[in-house]
Amino acid sequence: MYEKIRRPSGRSLRICLFAFIWGISVTQGLKCGHPAVPINSRITLSSDSLKPGTVVTYICDDGYELFGSQTRTCSQTGTWQEELPFCGTNVALRRPANQSTSIRGGWADNANDGDKTTVHDGKKCTETMKEVSPWWQVDLLRPYPIKVVRITTRGCCGQQPLQDLEIRVGNSSSDLQRNPLCAWYPGTLEEGVTKAFTCARTLVGQHVFIQLVGVEGSLSLCEVEIFTTAEFSNDRCASSGVGSEVEFVAFDRMCYEFNVGKGGSFQEARSNCRRQSGGDLAHGFRGVHNTFLLSELERRKSNLRTHLVWIGAQKEPGYIHRTWKWVNGEVISKPAWGKDQPNNYNGEQNCIVLDGANNWQWNDVGCNLDYLHWICQHKPPVCGSPDKNLNTTIIGKDYNINSTIKYECPEGHMLVGSSERTCTQAGFWSGEPPNCKYVDCGDIGGVEHGTVELVDKRTSFGAEAVYTCDKNYTLVGESKRQCGDSGVWTGQQPQCLFDWCPDPPQGEGTTVVVSGTKTGSSATYSCKPGFILFGQMVLTCGLGGIWSGKAPTCKYVDCRDPLNIDNGRFTLLNGTTTHGSMVEYTCDADHWLEPPDRSILTCMRDAKWSSDPPSCELITCPEPEIPEDGYVVGYDFNVHSAIEYHCEPGHILRGKSTLQCNTQGEWDGEPPNCEYIDCGKLSPIPYGTFSYVNSTTYLGSEVSYGCSRNYKLVGPSHRVCQENKQWSENTPRCEEIRCPEPILAEHAILSVTGNDRLYGRTLIKTAETAMSFATYKIGALVKYRCERGYKIEGDPLSTCEENGKWSGKIPECTFVDCKMPTAPAHGKFTLASNVTYYGAVVLYECEDNFQLDGYARRLCLDNGTWSAETPTCKEVVCKEPEKEGGVTVHVSTFSIGGVAHYSCPKGHDLQGNATRICQKKGTWSGYIPNCIPVDCGRPPTIENGRVIIMNDSTTYNSGAEYHCIPQYQRIGPFLRKCMDDGNWSGDEPRCEMTISPTNESQTLGLTIGIGAGVLLFLLLILGIIYLRIRKETPVKNTENIEGAIRKEDQNAAVMSYSNLNDGQGNNIYENIHEPESMYDSPYEETSHYEPSPVTTRSNLGGATVTINGVAIR
Repeated sequence: MYEKIRRPSGRSLRICLFAFIWGISVTQGLKCGHPAVPINSRITLSSDSLKPGTVVTYICDDGYELFGSQTRTCSQTGTWQEELPFCGTNVALRRPANQSTSIRGGWADNANDGDKTTVHDGKKCTETMKEVSPWWQVDLLRPYPIKVVRITTRGCCGQQPLQDLEIRVGNSSSDLQRNPLCAWYPGTLEEGVTKAFTCARTLVGQHVFIQLVGVEGSLSLCEVEIFTTAEFSNDRCASSGVGSEVEFVAFDRMCYEFNVGKGGSFQEARSNCRRQSGGDLAHGFRGVHNTFLLSELERRKSNLRTHLVWIGAQKEPGYIHRTWKWVNGEVISKPAWGKDQPNNYNGEQNCIVLDGANNWQWNDVGCNLDYLHWICQHKPPVCGSPDKNLNTTIIGKDYNINSTIKYECPEGHMLVGSSERTCTQAGFWSGEPPNCKYVDCGDIGGVEHGTVELVDKRTSFGAEAVYTCDKNYTLVGESKRQCGDSGVWTGQQPQCLFDWCPDPPQGEGTTVVVSGTKTGSSATYSCKPGFILFGQMVLTCGLGGIWSGKAPTCKYVDCRDPLNIDNGRFTLLNGTTTHGSMVEYTCDADHWLEPPDRSILTCMRDAKWSSDPPSCELITCPEPEIPEDGYVVGYDFNVHSAIEYHCEPGHILRGKSTLQCNTQGEWDGEPPNCEYIDCGKLSPIPYGTFSYVNSTTYLGSEVSYGCSRNYKLVGPSHRVCQENKQWSENTPRCEEIRCPEPILAEHAILSVTGNDRLYGRTLIKTAETAMSFATYKIGALVKYRCERGYKIEGDPLSTCEENGKWSGKIPECTFVDCKMPTAPAHGKFTLASNVTYYGAVVLYECEDNFQLDGYARRLCLDNGTWSAETPTCKEVVCKEPEKEGGVTVHVSTFSIGGVAHYSCPKGHDLQGNATRICQKKGTWSGYIPNCIPVDCGRPPTIENGRVIIMNDSTTYNSGAEYHCIPQYQRIGPFLRKCMDDGNWSGDEPRCEMTISPTNESQTLGLTIGIGAGVLLFLLLILGIIYLRIRKETPVKNTENIEGAIRKEDQNAAVMSYSNLNDGQGNNIYENIHEPESMYDSPYEETSHYEPSPVTTRSNLGGATVTINGVAIR
């Protein structure tokens, strides 16, 4: 249906259009647009009319949770109430977690283990120490757009409730506080509740961080779930017909199946993966994918029947193949081998497993092991429910991989975005959902001398208007216009114009050619050579009878000679420099124009060449492309320069190693590439060792072989990893080094020791047993000796050396005879073997009383002489006998039988042998005697007196003094000496009491008193005189009377004279004055003074005084 609009009736037209559009708006306001749907969800409508009151219900796909209101209602204003919900899946489950501290079994991974219990008694929740601002964080292993973080708090009791909670999401793992803030909860969370925190805006990050900010307390979380829409759920990975023993886990848009309930060989495992899910064994994983798989295996480790798990990697059978590939054909560049792997035991270990006994590192095993678990890897079979925006509808229900859906908008709405989306191999829809925008372009207006017709009688998006002109008028512009996406009609308003023109105007110096005078006809102007046309060259007859412009004019133009350039030249192509002339620039060899498109210049109408002249620059090539794992060596990139390509160690260069910059400024070939070559590890050789010289097995690596001791290497000692990924040459082997049978010389005998086949015994070989084919190990010792009478010429010892040969030269045996020896005087000789050839022995002996001087045994030497000199027989004599202690000796003769007589001086006794005889061996019999002084022993004590031993000696010529106490008189000698016969001289003295009458005693006492007084006075006078005139003279120690008295005073026993009596009760000292002498005079009264003997302290101590038969010391 069309609606015509004419210009004259514009006002009424505008009123009608306004009413029409208003009616549409009111009608549309009574219903809602088709509701928006978030990804991974679908809806049901209570009514398809979408009128006010219609309810839409949201349902999430399996494995996703709904956040927000499940239902929305269409309001009277034509809008949907409540916010749009979203469906997300938890990506924090069993990811690596950490926290500030841990106590009482509250480990960090308790918060994302999938157990939502709120009781911590069983160590189900996390718990930190009481500290300032405790925290917990989880590593999602890859960045995700995070919308919601849901926390389950710990139930009663004993912990501090969560308060002042802060949640951050970002990619920083070292400084978590720098990550953007997702949510902050300033209050206190109740115990044992689950609360979802929605980020103020969607944050993309790998690390989620939860902290009690500014609070000193313990952080305890029972479960933390982190939801995103950018990952598919584990349920979407599940394939139909798969048993319950298979566990599905999704990570980084990849599905993994952990087949841990059964076992099989490598081929069985791979066939199962292909049949069940259309995938393959896990392959190509590295980085975070490797971390994810190893953590999942470690979590299941306790439930595995075997800790060897197949992965999708293998190599072709045989020792020569060293390249490992994933099952998709990709070469494995950096294998994660465990210790001492791969070892290729038996040459049949061509598949790889993850070894739980070695931290899940790689191990090569035989592919036919039929009891191992495996991991499958595949993409999901379908995409989730697609999302769509308000007012859009989706055409198509096929959500399988590679399927396409189409978005549409209602009439009057414009589709903003792509109308189609495809389910990609990754399991997600391509692109973003489009929007529908309502657009109204309003009144289009009329046209003079014509009409406008609206198709469908509307002015909203997509509406069409058709223009027509009256008779004799031509439409200038588009005949159709549409309502565009910006609310504006497309194009410009057309016109209906009259269509005839008069003759065109004439310009100065120009010529004109006219094609006609009707609308659309043209008038073309031109100038003479060297002149330029200024103005419009062609005028057109336009509607309304008017030419399109003014007539142009012609002017003369000359650009003059162009500029010269370095390293180049120019050529005037026309031979002129006037307008339109052209000049061409060219460069010398090895130079090019810069810029290259400025080689030809034209003289322009402004009397200037079309541009500045180019320059001639030295030709250079672009910076060469550097291959991966390679580098380039070169000084410059100028023309004719060359560069060299090199690869990093372990890589081989594929392609030209040298490229040259040509005159076109290009390298004369394609850049090569560097291919990594790995020859793999070698198997050990028996009895040998090998070492990787560079500790590597890639290209150019060298392996050095060696053998154990006593073994030699047969084959190459070094092998190199070659370009064909094989080690050069064949594997060497170690053979035992053995020496042949040693050669036996004539008249020789040899013995072999140390051979392994003789178990340590010695093998003796003679000329009769020389023929043998035995061999001997390294270190075996051959000892040569000759038959009797022969001497060996050469080294008698030969050793089996490491080169398998006997050391030295073979010795020879030469006959030697020393002839008969001579006998010594007074002696004779005896041939021990009755022969005189080499090795014979002669024994010498002497007659009686003669002894051999020289060697008693001589040998026949290898030089034909007897060893040493002929000995002699000398008469046996004794040496001068030794003597000690004053002994004198007299020797009758020093010959055998001679006698040595020993004697001592007077007063000494001989102790030992008095005579010694010279024996046959030239030694004196017995022992050397000694002279010991004669000792008389201590004399017996006497009564009423004492005995003093002089010098405390009782040996020969020593003296003993006898003293009596007062009133007693000595009968016998005062001094006795020790005689040489061991007796004291003289008779033993005695002390007897002196008896006198009383009157005589009194007279005697008076006389003695007076005499003593006078004597004392005289002695005092003499003593003073003596002291004045005497000279000091030394006194021998034995004559030191003063010293003797002093020592005697110190050691003498104290006696009380009042206790001494005469046996009748009378005190024997009562009439004797104390100062006077207590003892009888020891010397005769003569003018000769004999000093008393000096006794030592020990002598006085040993003196004994006997009174009345009682000994007093």
